[in-house]
Amino acid sequence: FGSVRQLAQTEDYVLRLLRDAGIRSAAPHGIVEITPEREYLVVTEFFAGAVELGDADIDDDLIDQGLLLVRKLWDAGIAHRDIKPGNLMVREGELLLIDVMFVQVRPSPWRQAVDLGNMMLVLAVRNDPERVYRRALNYFTPAELAEAFAATRGVASPTQLRSSMKKDPRDLLGTFRALAPPREPIPLQRWSVRRVGLALAILAATVIAVFVSATAFKPPGNIGAFAPECGTGHSIILTAQAVPSAALVPCLAALPAGWVVEHSAAIASGHSTFWLDSDQNGTQALAVTLSATCDVAGARQVRSDQPGTRRFDRPPSHPPPLAELRFYTFPGGCVSYRFNFDPTASPLLAADATRAVSFMPRARLVDHIKNTEGLALCGRGAACPG
Repeated sequence: FGSVRQLAQTEDYVLRLLRDAGIRSAAPHGIVEITPEREYLVVTEFFAGAVELGDADIDDDLIDQGLLLVRKLWDAGIAHRDIKPGNLMVREGELLLIDVMFVQVRPSPWRQAVDLGNMMLVLAVRNDPERVYRRALNYFTPAELAEAFAATRGVASPTQLRSSMKKDPRDLLGTFRALAPPREPIPLQRWSVRRVGLALAILAATVIAVFVSATAFKPPGNIGAFAPECGTGHSIILTAQAVPSAALVPCLAALPAGWVVEHSAAIASGHSTFWLDSDQNGTQALAVTLSATCDVAGARQVRSDQPGTRRFDRPPSHPPPLAELRFYTFPGGCVSYRFNFDPTASPLLAADATRAVSFMPRARLVDHIKNTEGLALCGRGAACPG
């Protein structure tokens, strides 16, 4: 329902529809508005002194009233859709129908058959199924009764009715089916091209939702950021966030001739990498990675060319002429250079490449974020809120 008012209108309408069809239910007395668009009261007759059918003694007269009630529903083109002991009341020998919110107008034959089957099962719980079946022949044909019990099974019956049947040692449904003419059970769902397409669409949507949900809780991987340039741009701030303990952040200064930077960088929680391409040694000739720590075992410490850092080369710079790995360590972080050069490459290539990379103090980025955004770049130099 689109609104509470629409809900109240529908129930009032259904009560009047049942009254016009000659079905004994609570007489409607209008709708009271308590809070506009939020609270409404449907005023109806109160069945004082009535008891549930499941607690009453059922005689032939009540059986006939129950069967006639379904016959009137059928003739009026209405289905109650929730026939169970709790929705059938008895007062002074009169059967009363309540809880009409699920009523359907012009229902399918299957839905009408389920109403009949459930009514007969409710009556049989407090009486004899053979007796109920014989009385039903006064209102329905054997074919209609066979269809009712071919349709009534499993979840087609309300939970309260199924619970009452489980407590009864008799096989009520089996008895009714044995009394009625043979009829194949009617499936609860009939497959069609539309339903198959809908099922496939739901399956595809579920797979997509699971994938999106799973990736949402993973640490961010390559998010398509650009290589960080020295300054206060978006990429270098992301790089600083990746390793919040690092006092320095690697960045691109000026590219020498023959070198280009790959546009993408891999920035994830705990590390950040960008690459330089060489016209002499191909793509990703140099990989620059920022992390919290580095394993410098087997590397030789040499004089550092970056202020505030300690430099380690592996293997040592002399000989051979070029180190495969170079590390710069500093408080809270480490930057590694991985050279992917041809063995015959000139050491000058490494010198050119390393001149393209500089280190920016994290403190400068912390101040920039604080002054421009009023926020804290959590990590070294800025405590995280909370």
